[in-house]
Amino acid sequence: MKGTSRKGLMCWAAAVATVAGMAFAPAVRATGDDGERALRMAIEHAERATPPGRRPIVDTHIHFWQVTRPGGVPWPTPAEGPIFRDILPQHYTAMARANGVVAAGIVEASGIVEDNKWILDLVRHDHFYAFFVGNLEIGAPTFAGDLARFARDPRFVGIRGYLTGPPEGITLSPAQLASLRDLARRGMTLDIISRGTKNPKDQVQALCTAVPDLRIIIDHLGGAKGPPPVDPTWELEVRRLADVCPNLHMKFSSFYDMYAPGDVVFPSPTDLAAYKAHFDVLMTAFGAERLIWGSNWPVIELHGTFEAQIAVAEEYLAPFGKHVRDKVMFRNALAFYRRHGR
Repeated sequence: MKGTSRKGLMCWAAAVATVAGMAFAPAVRATGDDGERALRMAIEHAERATPPGRRPIVDTHIHFWQVTRPGGVPWPTPAEGPIFRDILPQHYTAMARANGVVAAGIVEASGIVEDNKWILDLVRHDHFYAFFVGNLEIGAPTFAGDLARFARDPRFVGIRGYLTGPPEGITLSPAQLASLRDLARRGMTLDIISRGTKNPKDQVQALCTAVPDLRIIIDHLGGAKGPPPVDPTWELEVRRLADVCPNLHMKFSSFYDMYAPGDVVFPSPTDLAAYKAHFDVLMTAFGAERLIWGSNWPVIELHGTFEAQIAVAEEYLAPFGKHVRDKVMFRNALAFYRRHGR
């Protein structure tokens, strides 16, 4: 292994030993014996950092914003009511730790390029916030330069794409393919929403087959909508994606969206029966290896509580045993959200 590769791996391994839990600094080549050793270290430190009587959780989907800073934020707006307020680390950390969260990943909610830097600066000295999924417009002329700049920070592990732009969505034009291949070459990840008319699943399938070495995750149950029975078209599309795209994961997150009519105050169910049929589709389609938990806090506060959503996840996973539970709730996140490239 080249010296730079070993240095990157040792940096990552050292970071996971911090008091706060696991920091996902990049392993230049996170494969082979060194990569596996670093991953085992991360798992061991996660288990040691967990409060007594709990199993570890890595929350892979939270948002921060500050509506009171100069210029405000593009989203949320006053229309989103209770979440149109400053949402900062001090509002999340203690609650998350009390519920067994040992590390969290921030997903950028803003499409403004410099807001990526704002987040990185916000948590620069707080290792509890272990990784950051930024927001850059795929195919934009500035994409390569912006990605190279933010990639200098090891916590910047990937981006969420095709949400705030481009307006034409997934076209896989030469410019878009160049951006996607840049991500893949750097060993970074792509989060994507696919629900309703937003990024239809046939387009996601075209993307994941066009760039097969890019690790992709579909957020928030892949657009599942309740109540049961499961929509057969959704199920067919989800199963086809899982079969055709081995590089694709599914985020086991934001359960309440299944019932909520958008980002408005709406009380969603908190009983497992309301969600189980859809969970079963995702578990049998993707398997325990490709499901990754996340909360979507604070947006979920429009529809229910952080604690209740964790309880639904734990109740569903309990019959599968501790090994499967741990994969979904923290181990898969450790493997997925770290840089595998330069």
